[in-house]
This record gives sequence, C-alpha cells and structure tokens, in this order.
Amino acid sequence: MGRTPQRDSKEEKKERRSSITAGSALDKSNEPFSWEDYLRETSSVAASPTCFKQSRIPPSNDFKAGMKLEARDPRNSNSVCIATVMGMMGTRLRLRLDGSDNTNDFWRLVDSLDIQPIGTCERSGDMLQPPLGFRMNASSWPMFLLRTLSGAEIAPASAFKKEPASPAKNYFQPGMKLEAVDRKNPYLICPATVGEVRGQEIFVMFDGWRGAFDYWCPFDSRDIFPVGWCALTKHSLQPPGNF
Repeated sequence: MGRTPQRDSKEEKKERRSSITAGSALDKSNEPFSWEDYLRETSSVAASPTCFKQSRIPPSNDFKAGMKLEARDPRNSNSVCIATVMGMMGTRLRLRLDGSDNTNDFWRLVDSLDIQPIGTCERSGDMLQPPLGFRMNASSWPMFLLRTLSGAEIAPASAFKKEPASPAKNYFQPGMKLEAVDRKNPYLICPATVGEVRGQEIFVMFDGWRGAFDYWCPFDSRDIFPVGWCALTKHSLQPPGNF
C-alpha cells in the first residue's frame, strides 16, 4: 500500500478505493507482512482466540461459484431470498441475491446463520421473498423463482457449517490487535486495534488509516478475527496503511 497516514481522509479513501478492485484476486503488497514482526515492533499483544465468535479450527469451504442457497437480505433481515455464490475467499462467500445486481453483493462466512440450504424456508412454513429493490414486477416473482432454480446447482447441506458459540463475555481490552473486515470495502480484511471497550461493544481502529474506516461493533461480531486467521484460511490480508 505504501501510503502515509497523514494524508487528507478524502484523498485517502479515493486512493484506497482506486488501488484495489472489488472481485479481483485482491492486490497484495510486494512486501511480506509478518504479524510476529509487527507485534514486536509495535510492542502490541494479539487478542486471544477466546475473545472471538469464530471457530478455533476454521471450517472447510465446500461451496463452488454458481451454487444456489437461501440467505437473509442484508438490507431487510426479516426477508430470506435465493442467492448465488459469486466468489469465495478463505471461508467467506461473496453472495448476490437473485433478482438483484452486483452493487448489492455481500460477504458471509460458511458458518453464518444468515445462510441456509435451499428448501429450509419451505420446510419451516416460510416463503422465499424477492430481494429489496427486485428489478422486476413483484407479480412476476413466483415465475422468476421457478426459472432461477430450474436446473441450478444447489449447495449441498454438508457445505453449511454450524455457527460457533459466542464468548461468555467481552474479553477484549484496548490495545489488543486483531484482523477485521473493512466494512467500506468488505472484500478486504486488515490489521486493526481495539481502540476502546464499552459494555458489549468494541471500537475497531484500522492500523495506518486515520479513522476513515473505524467502527463500533459487538464483541461477538463475525467481522473480526484473531491474528493469523487470514493466513490460516488462505484469505488475503491487507497490510497496515503506513506499512
């Protein structure tokens, strides 16, 4: 990345957005990033794996691009829709709700409660819904649903993994290091620091970026991971902004 954190935040965001293209293989720095060296140089400590709502042994990713599944609409959590796996990285899936477009793609872990096998809704007596912003007339939804599932490759039930349990309480402390999803560029995971702890929430600060990407999240968020998680799951890890 090689940029200094002293730049104007608008310039920072523009440059960061233009330097990495969504859906690509994710640009990796020419300089290797070592957590071991980084923790030593910054005199920091990594948050213990017990702090996170993540499996100690990451689950396998048995999905394939093009597979169909049921997923909660991220913009309307009460609605379950048909989704297609558009891409994968590590144990994460890039999903697109059928009837939506690529501007609303989103990422979920293979052990997320937000995804389930085709047929789950029907068995529980619920109905599959068109996604928010469905591009066709609502009356055409049943026929659209029939067409989109006809001959489609359905994700097997075995691909869906059990969601891990939440930690008993918030064990995070300010200054601890972790890996976190950049919510403005959710295909990226970056080194971050716990800036503050407040009740059931933590403040995630992205190393080397002057606050433009920081956010509060619950301590058991699925968007935060222990140090080394990316390497373990073969997911790209972006180096700090001033690395």
